[in-house]
Amino acid sequence: MLSSAVAINQFQLAGFQKIAADIPEAALYQPGAGHAHPPVWIMGHLALTGEMGQQYFGGSVQHSEWMPLFAPGSSGEVPAETAFTKQTLVDAVTNAYTQLQKFALDNATPEILAQPHGIGLFDGTPIKTAGDTITLLLTNHFGFHLAQLSSCRREAGFAPLF
Repeated sequence: MLSSAVAINQFQLAGFQKIAADIPEAALYQPGAGHAHPPVWIMGHLALTGEMGQQYFGGSVQHSEWMPLFAPGSSGEVPAETAFTKQTLVDAVTNAYTQLQKFALDNATPEILAQPHGIGLFDGTPIKTAGDTITLLLTNHFGFHLAQLSSCRREAGFAPLF
């Protein structure tokens, strides 16, 4: 049911690996031009939302302590004192979306996907169900923030990847 969304996310996750590899550790807390999100926030937010998506299938949020910094609606400001490393964040994003893909392929039933999403942010939008939310997380949401991370990479002086 979600195989196309998973395939897109797998493609995007491979792009994420390439983009993140070039982000200098020293640039982790520098806000990106135009969107103002530093790579630390982008990666933390992606990791957390991937974990949140797993909850539709009985999974859990593994980094609940990250909620104040990275949850939807958070400010995007991450104090340098938090001392996140790039590798910790890359691993968290990779694990969150690898697990979400697995849950989506192995556990998505019509009943789960048809449930209301329960997310106030989407009230009054075309996003109505858990299935809509999972599809959004695996495709549009991931791609949107991947573009932000890519712009941070380009600001660091790297040529386009694609």
